[in-house]
Formats: sequence, C-alpha cells, structure tokens
Amino acid sequence: MSITKKIIALLTCIVLASSVMLVGCKTTSNLPEGAKLIKEGTLIIGSDCDYPPFIEMNWMNKPIGFEYELMNLIGKNLGVKIKYLPPQNFDTLIATVAAGGVMDVGVSSFTITPDRLKEVDFCIPYFNSNQAIVALKTSNLTNYSQLAGKVIGVQSGTTGEEWARENLPTATIKPFNQTSEALLALAAGDIYAAIYDEPVAKKHMSGNTWTQCELVQVIATNEQYGFAVAKDNPELRDALNQALRDLKKDGSFDKLFAKYFPGVDPPSLK
Repeated sequence: MSITKKIIALLTCIVLASSVMLVGCKTTSNLPEGAKLIKEGTLIIGSDCDYPPFIEMNWMNKPIGFEYELMNLIGKNLGVKIKYLPPQNFDTLIATVAAGGVMDVGVSSFTITPDRLKEVDFCIPYFNSNQAIVALKTSNLTNYSQLAGKVIGVQSGTTGEEWARENLPTATIKPFNQTSEALLALAAGDIYAAIYDEPVAKKHMSGNTWTQCELVQVIATNEQYGFAVAKDNPELRDALNQALRDLKKDGSFDKLFAKYFPGVDPPSLK
C-alpha cells in the first residue's frame, strides 16, 4: 500500500472512530411530546441542599443524598442531563417553580399540602414522613406540651413551622433559613427546641456533630413528599411519574431507598 493510501485509510479510521464516539455519547430524550424544559436535554432542579439524608452539599460542595441519586436515576430513565442550581432558601422554591423560567422541578423534600397544590403540581409521593422535636439532652424535655412559652426553632416555610404555629400558640416561633442554622441556635442556647422532619432529625442525631442534642418526640403528621412542577407543565409531571414507576418496577427505587432508609418500608409509588 502506498503512503498516500495509508494516510487516506488512517484518516478514514479516525473519522469512523469519531462517528462512533459521537453516536455513543448522544443522549436520546424519552420525554413525551409537550413536556417543556428550560434547556433542551437538561432537567434543571432547585433545592435548598441542606436536608440530609435527602440532599446536602459534601466537602467538595457537590450535592449528595437520596434525592440527588434518585434524580440521577430519573435523568437516565428520561434520557436527559441533571443540573442542580446553587442552593436556595426553602421558602422561595415553590414560588420559583410556579413562576417558571428558572427551574424545571423543585426537589427539596416538599410535603404535598393543599396550599402548595394551589401553586404547583406534585409528582406521586416518594417518601412518607412525620415531624420531630429535637432538644438539648440537658433540657429534660419529653413532650411537646412542655414547649408552651418557649422559643422554638423551625425552618421557614415548612410544615414544621405550620405545625408549631398551630399547636404551640403561646410559644415564640423563630424561623431559620435552614435546619442546620436552627441546630446551631439550639446548641448555643438561643432556642429551647427545634421542630422539623423526622427522617432528617434522625440523620442529624445519628452523627457525631450534634451529640449534645437528642430527638425527644416524633409527632405523627403523616406527610408525603413529592417533586414540585409548574402547573402549565403536566406532561413533565407525568413523565417524572412514569420514570418513578419504571424505577419501582425494575427494583432500582427500592434498592436506593434501602441504602438510605434501612428497615423502612418504601412507598408504593402509585
């Protein structure tokens, strides 16, 4: 073979190899017709990223947790990339989803409530939760009835705040942007107790950071978490629901659920 032919053959191989690589990297979206994304091929997510074990930022300032891994699985199912926006205050997320143009979906352990349903749609519930009371071990607190007249920390805009205001009328309710801020205030003695979601409280109390605190009482509020989607995007909501059902059917959801919540029964995703 002449040098010229060898060069041509080599260039042909390079072109073919490049074509194969491009095909292999191409993402095929499984989104149904009508499902709208702010950026084509990318699902943009908003979260407060301060709610372990659901989602938090690690030491490299990257999101981790159950919801983060679940959204990655959903992204693969739908054939789209997943992009998380910088962490935002929880009490702004629902309104931002409803307004559109910034995030496609809110993923931040949202309890599905009638008031929130007036602003956004929710996907099928992926977690069942309750509220919990956390206090210093030295407080000798045993029941929420002892919180009358006390200063109670809550995360702003949460169902924990709603419960505290409805059930502790004589207490002073002090909202914080994040539960971690409430725990810092608790450790400093600025508040008497904190009220927020049970699975997050259990995660906090199981680590080595808040050893001076304890989970005092679980309050059975029977809440359910769902992803928030704008009301004018029902096709996206339905696509997320189908992805959740697919992951339930192939066992991926239950496997991931067991990783983060061993011994807890996963939801049916119906």
